[in-house]
Amino acid sequence: MVKFFKSIPFHVKSAGKNLVRHFVMTLSASTAVTVTLILLSAFLMIVGNVSGFADHIEDEIRIHAVLREDILSDEDIASAKAEIEGIAGVKEAEFSSKENELRIWIMEKGDVFKMYEGENNPLHHAFFISINDPEQINVITDEIIALDIVDNAMYGGNSISQLISMLATVRGGIVIFVVLLGLLAVFLISNTIKMGIYARANEIAIMRNVGATNTFIKLPFMMEGMMLGIIGSLIPCLVTFFGYQYLYDMMGGQIFTNVFALQPIQPFVFRIMGILILSGVTVGLLGSFLSTTRYLHWKR
Repeated sequence: MVKFFKSIPFHVKSAGKNLVRHFVMTLSASTAVTVTLILLSAFLMIVGNVSGFADHIEDEIRIHAVLREDILSDEDIASAKAEIEGIAGVKEAEFSSKENELRIWIMEKGDVFKMYEGENNPLHHAFFISINDPEQINVITDEIIALDIVDNAMYGGNSISQLISMLATVRGGIVIFVVLLGLLAVFLISNTIKMGIYARANEIAIMRNVGATNTFIKLPFMMEGMMLGIIGSLIPCLVTFFGYQYLYDMMGGQIFTNVFALQPIQPFVFRIMGILILSGVTVGLLGSFLSTTRYLHWKR
């Protein structure tokens, strides 16, 4: 084990020399990684913001439950609150008096409803109910409507359910695409390292003849793969940092409304940059490991 760690500087130096010596292949591999990681960065930014949109929308979705006309006393209201919050999936029930309900109507519908202020108020007390899983909103709404204390309950209908479902589908699709991009990067680096191995077939044969182990032969190539991944991630990191900052400033931090607020530049961009560097190192290491293992096994 001690010998292994002592040999690492030698392998790093050897890998660096090989990258310079085979500059064309180095440029080809790093360019392939750069293009792949730029695409990966774009999709990470999309999926991060879509997730933010979905979380924000889900936090804003609440069920409006109107109580029966005779639910007036503090004891009845407290009992109704406990009964609603006892339903599985309900996070919190926030009380809204009939005076507050009228204020909402006036704000949304216009001053014409001011005529109902005071004793003329025909509205009932209500609750705004937040839930744990927005995809269960239809089921929970039906359970709330079934309560004797509730006159009516609504949440926005099928459009809200379809929006939640669409955002979940988009998130899932982007994640799958990101995984496929990662596999593509591994394939590209694996092929590039493989070309380097074939170009140095004589060198590998000599190393084997003098008793070098497979691990000793693999390490320089694996170091090369890691270096290719790091080199290939530099430009995507710069594009991510300056590109997202430009888009964020240009769009004022949101798309159309604050419901679709963009992720703040920090720490969002730095997280993506960290993922890009880690992804570059990982795919470089994995691609070179697969190529060298396959070649050495074939030549055994």
